Amino acid sequence: MAARFGSYGCVLFFFFFVFCLCSPIRVCLIPVAEALQATSAQTEEAAQGGDEEEGATRSCYEFPHEALPTSSGYLPVSNSSSSRLFYVFYEATEEEKSSSSSSSSSDTTTTTPLLLWLNGGPGCSSLIGCFYELGPWRVTEKGRLQPNQGAWNRRYGVLFVDNPVGTGYSIAENEQDVPRDQYTVASHLYYGLQFFFSENPSFKKRPLVLAGESYAGKYVPSLAFYMLSKASSKDDEQLQFSGMAIGNGLTDPRIQVQEHANVAHYLGLIDKQQSFEVQEMAREVVDYIDKAEWLKAHETRSELCNWITRVSGIATLLDIRRSAKYHCREYLAPFLNSASTRAALHVDPYAPGWVSCRSSIRTLLAPDTMKSTKWMVEAVLKAGYPVLLYQGIYDAKDGPASSEAWMRAIEWDQSMMFWRSERGLWMVKGRLAGYWRQWKNLAHVVIQGAGHEVPVDQPTVSQAMIEAWIEDQIRHVKGEQASNS
Repeated sequence: MAARFGSYGCVLFFFFFVFCLCSPIRVCLIPVAEALQATSAQTEEAAQGGDEEEGATRSCYEFPHEALPTSSGYLPVSNSSSSRLFYVFYEATEEEKSSSSSSSSSDTTTTTPLLLWLNGGPGCSSLIGCFYELGPWRVTEKGRLQPNQGAWNRRYGVLFVDNPVGTGYSIAENEQDVPRDQYTVASHLYYGLQFFFSENPSFKKRPLVLAGESYAGKYVPSLAFYMLSKASSKDDEQLQFSGMAIGNGLTDPRIQVQEHANVAHYLGLIDKQQSFEVQEMAREVVDYIDKAEWLKAHETRSELCNWITRVSGIATLLDIRRSAKYHCREYLAPFLNSASTRAALHVDPYAPGWVSCRSSIRTLLAPDTMKSTKWMVEAVLKAGYPVLLYQGIYDAKDGPASSEAWMRAIEWDQSMMFWRSERGLWMVKGRLAGYWRQWKNLAHVVIQGAGHEVPVDQPTVSQAMIEAWIEDQIRHVKGEQASNS
C-alpha cells in the first residue's frame, strides 16, 4: 500500500510540476540549488551589519506580459571567454508612444538617449536598479510587479547590466574571469556594449549616458575613460558616449574616508570623543593607501564604518533615518528566482540562483576597492563631456559632504568657477526637492528626503533630475550640434 501511494505520489508530483512550469498565468517557484540560500555580503549598497537572507517566502509568482522588457539576455565579455554579462533593456515609453502615433516614417527613437545603469557593491546586481529603484516596474513585498511612477525610461531607453561577471544572473565560467581591477571591468562592459549595439544597429546614433550608484562611482568613470581611449579605434563600433551620472558614489576613497568622523559627529551619531577614535582609524586607512596596502585599507575602512554603525545603534549609515536596511527583507530574490521570471527575462538555465549582492565578487575585488578613479572623472570633464554627481542628503557614508570633499580636489580648469557659482534651491512641482549647482559641464545635485538609493527614496524627484540634466546637457547640445552640421 505504501509502495502504491509512493508511486502515485511521484506521478502526481510530476503532473503538478509540469502544470506549474507551463501555466501561462502563474508559474510556481522551482527549488534551485543551495545558491538560492546564499547570503549577501556587507556592501556599499547592502548596508553594514549581518548578511541578508534571500530565501523564498512565496511559492508562486506572476510576470505579467505588459511588464516584459524590450529585450534581455546575455552579452559576451571577450572573444576568448564564454563568461557573459546579463542585461535587461526597457525602451523609452514616451518615445515609443510618439513613434507609434506619428504619421512620419522616421523612427523617433533613433536619437533618443540610451542610459546604461550599473549598481555597485562590488558584486550587487543591477536588477536591484531595475526592479527596486528606477525601472518601469517595481517588485512589491507581496511579490507582485507594480508600475513605477518615477521610472527613468519614461523618456530614455535604460539598459541594466549585472556587472561584473558572477554578479546577479551574469555568468563567470571560472573565478579567473572575474575582474580584479577597473580596467578589466571596463573592457568587459565595453565589449558587451559593442555586441549590444551590433545587434541593434538602429541604436548606433543614440547618445549613450553611463550612470550608476555607490561602487559604480568607480565603474562609471572607468568605463567612460575606457570609451574615450577607444574613440579613434577603427575596429570598434563608434558608440555615442555623451556623459555620465554618479549617485552617492565611492570614487576617491582616500579623501572620502577622512570625512566619516565629522559627518557622523555633526549628525549626532557620535560625540566629539568618539569622533577622535574614528579620525584615528581614518588615518590608518590613509596610511595603508599611501603604502599601497590595498586590502588592509579596505578592511580597516569596513571596521571604521561598522564601528560607527554599532556605537550609534542605527540600522545603516546609508540612510540614518531607516529602521531597517534597504531591501533588507529580500523579497526581490524569491520573485527573481521564480521560474516565471527566469523564463520572462531569458535567464540561462545554468545561471546560479539570484542574490542581491554576491560576497565572492566583493572578496575578489576587495584589493581594488580603495583605489581612486577621480583622475578618470577629471579626464571626462576635461574632454568636455557632461558629468552629474548627485547624493541623497541622509547618506552618512557616501553622501554630500563625502562627495564634495573629493570634488573640491578635482583638477580641472573650471573648478574655481564651479565653486564660485550659485548653489540654488531646486524646486519640483512647487516643492523643495534639493539643491543644484552647475557650471559648464559639471552639475552637483543634493536630494532632500533621500539616502543612498535616491530613486527608491524619491522616485519622481530622481526622474525629474535625470530628465532635466539630460535635456539640458545632452539632448539640447546634441540638437544644436546637428543643426549646425
